[in-house]
Amino acid sequence: MSTLRSFCFLVFFFSSFLLQSQETLKNIDSALAVLRKAPNDTAKVELLLTIARHYNVTHLDSAKAFAEDGIRLAETLKYPYGKMMNLNVLGNYFERKTDYENAMAQYNKALDIAKATNSTKGFAVVLNNIATIHIRKGDYQKAIPLLFEALKAEEKLGNKTGIAQAYNNIGVAYYYLQDFDKTTQYLTRALEMQEALGNFAGLQNGYNNVGAIYDYQQKYDDAIASYAKALAISKQLGDVKEQASNLTNMALAYSKKGDFTTCERLFLESITLREAAQDFNGMAHSYTTFGESLRLQKRFRKSEEYLLKGVALAEQHDIKLSLKEGYSSLSELAKDQNDFEKANTYLYSYIAVKDSILNEKNSQIIQETEAKYETEKKEKEILQQRAQLAEKDLQVRKKNTLIYGGFGLALLLGILGYLVYNQQKLKNRQLRKEGELKTALAQIETQNRLQEQRLRISRDLHDNIGAQLTFIISSLDNLKYSFKDMETSLSQKLSGISSFTSQTIYELRDTIWAMNKNSITFEDLQSRISNFIEKAKLASEGTQFSFTVDASEAASHAFTSVAGMNLYRIIQEGVNNAIKYSDASEIGVNISEDTSHFLLTIWDNGTGFDPDTTQAGNGLHNMKKRARELGGALDLISEEGKGTTLKVLIPKEEGKS
Repeated sequence: MSTLRSFCFLVFFFSSFLLQSQETLKNIDSALAVLRKAPNDTAKVELLLTIARHYNVTHLDSAKAFAEDGIRLAETLKYPYGKMMNLNVLGNYFERKTDYENAMAQYNKALDIAKATNSTKGFAVVLNNIATIHIRKGDYQKAIPLLFEALKAEEKLGNKTGIAQAYNNIGVAYYYLQDFDKTTQYLTRALEMQEALGNFAGLQNGYNNVGAIYDYQQKYDDAIASYAKALAISKQLGDVKEQASNLTNMALAYSKKGDFTTCERLFLESITLREAAQDFNGMAHSYTTFGESLRLQKRFRKSEEYLLKGVALAEQHDIKLSLKEGYSSLSELAKDQNDFEKANTYLYSYIAVKDSILNEKNSQIIQETEAKYETEKKEKEILQQRAQLAEKDLQVRKKNTLIYGGFGLALLLGILGYLVYNQQKLKNRQLRKEGELKTALAQIETQNRLQEQRLRISRDLHDNIGAQLTFIISSLDNLKYSFKDMETSLSQKLSGISSFTSQTIYELRDTIWAMNKNSITFEDLQSRISNFIEKAKLASEGTQFSFTVDASEAASHAFTSVAGMNLYRIIQEGVNNAIKYSDASEIGVNISEDTSHFLLTIWDNGTGFDPDTTQAGNGLHNMKKRARELGGALDLISEEGKGTTLKVLIPKEEGKS
């Protein structure tokens, strides 16, 4: 198992080998300016194609619209070659989005046009892309014949760049099939041709390939140097997705060297780039690979977190390589923690995925093994028959042997029955675990949809209601300036409405801030409250403000967005009341803790008041309501001439995210 894991862990990083050479423009602004003025002719179709290719590398989300415009214009002009190539680039877009179903649909449309128009160039490009999809999904046996067909088409055209790319992809396919002699043969040919052509994108793939070979040979410093060359080219091309792959490859090499600090830094850089680009294939690879690295460091909790994220993403997008490696790492992780039941569950999942991507050679081995098993079974049956004949012969001579044989047979049947029972019990447990995993994945998907809905609502609040409130303020200010001689009372009312509307905008921004977070930490609150206190200082320049957190658990504690917003509103209302009514020279906010509670204290050294004779306003009622929602209670202590203190005792488990 350990040898197998070592190999699979290495392969896990090399999906980036399959990226095709993409065109980038040195001055995209000039190209866009030309596009705006260009007439609707075939040259414009070609320009749309070039711009879409550029954005596929530099800004993926912008590529789709230009490719679709190129397809529509080519259809209008009855220009099949332009439509075919724009369909191909649209397929590249979906492939980079890890939407393999849509990518394959676009490639098949392009392939139909290539066949109909007898386009050798189109045939070569599209076949190569279809093969790439099969490789990403682990269907290597489907990919290799297509890659050789693409190679023949490129050789027929005499296209050296295309030939080099075909060599590269064939080498990668053999790499995954563990045929290292052919891997080295084809990758070496590809790199030699790319160097001769000066093709940066091709060299990028080549350096990655060389790094992989060095990595497999345990020459980690040479591997890192080769990956660094690929990374430099990726940055020069502005290809964020490839940068992430290069960083992941380097992180693995540093992990094997034992330099875990550099390894973790590179992994996190790669993950950040892939999450920003929504590269699901790359994200799944980075999550599971980083999780394995953390497991080797015995950082088990964090390892499980990343491995589960990678497995969930791989299942969602049918990324078999990442799914296989994720289950393998989870099995090893459970074994490290002596949880052998969970280790077996993950091991069965690993075997199931691995079996689904077996090649023909392995299938043949399985068939031969099954035939051998049947032969051995027949031989055993013959031996059993001979034994029965011998036993009958012995029965005639020794009756006592029959008795002992009966006891032995009963014992054997009991053991077999017990083994069958245990096997069925294990199978039932596995099915139950699979059901629990599906339920957990469904919950995660539901949470993701809720988060998307919250983000959409917050954007609507910001873009629509915020804009309307701002318009009201502007209209009120214009009204005051337009009628300078209006009565003082009317002017004051307009000013009051403007001030109220401005305050509403501030509160709306606070609400949007809370909605955009799954959880709110004390660090988030401290930053938000500090900004609020800075504004309060401007409104009350003679008052000294302080905000302190004396709680050791504060750094690791997080509230739900609702609970965090309630806590922030209590502090905001308490400080505002102190500014308005206390005439204080000092106002302070402090958060402390005991074993099971956090204690929020808001105090001032102002005039104070008698709570028994003073009627509570809406602000105090709201603070008490928010304290109850936090699972605590608000205690007000005040005396005339001795200031006012508000205390809110909050259970640590209440409102916890």
